Amino acid sequence: MKKIMYIFFEKLKIYTINFVIFFLLIKIFLYLISYYDMRYAGKEDLHGDFTLVVFDDETFYPLRLSKLKDIQKEDFSFISEKKADRKEWHTGEDTPTSFSYSIKKIENGNQIETEFKDPERTVWSTYQVVDNNIIPIKSRLYAFDYILLAMVLAFLTTYGLNHIRKYFKIQLKVNL
Repeated sequence: MKKIMYIFFEKLKIYTINFVIFFLLIKIFLYLISYYDMRYAGKEDLHGDFTLVVFDDETFYPLRLSKLKDIQKEDFSFISEKKADRKEWHTGEDTPTSFSYSIKKIENGNQIETEFKDPERTVWSTYQVVDNNIIPIKSRLYAFDYILLAMVLAFLTTYGLNHIRKYFKIQLKVNL
């Protein structure tokens, strides 16, 4: 009976370790896929959710780059005295939607980084503002759509690590 319990706990420990490694690898692969999908202006199309920050007298708003041509640039500003801020609102989902920005002074203008986060995705956009003109730099997307690819990569990596462990006959000891 003691040997059966020992084998049971050995298997349980290995399965638990594999389970934890699998989910850690999913998280790692999601971020790696996100960085792999980073797009630079001039080299490729930016993500469709590329978001700018537009300042009114008292507050700020997110604005998609594709909608920029629909507004009068004279009515809004793309620069603020406040160097960073964050806004959050609920759209009926469990997870709130949020938007934040940070402004960095650079040599010939300002560089702005925005983060637009909704329940399905997060989009980071980086652009420059020179004389109230927008110059996109890059965008990065972290989307739920990447989960299937991340799961496949995590499964294959966990499977491979398990076979390497078996090949080298690495035994995990259980203290009973």
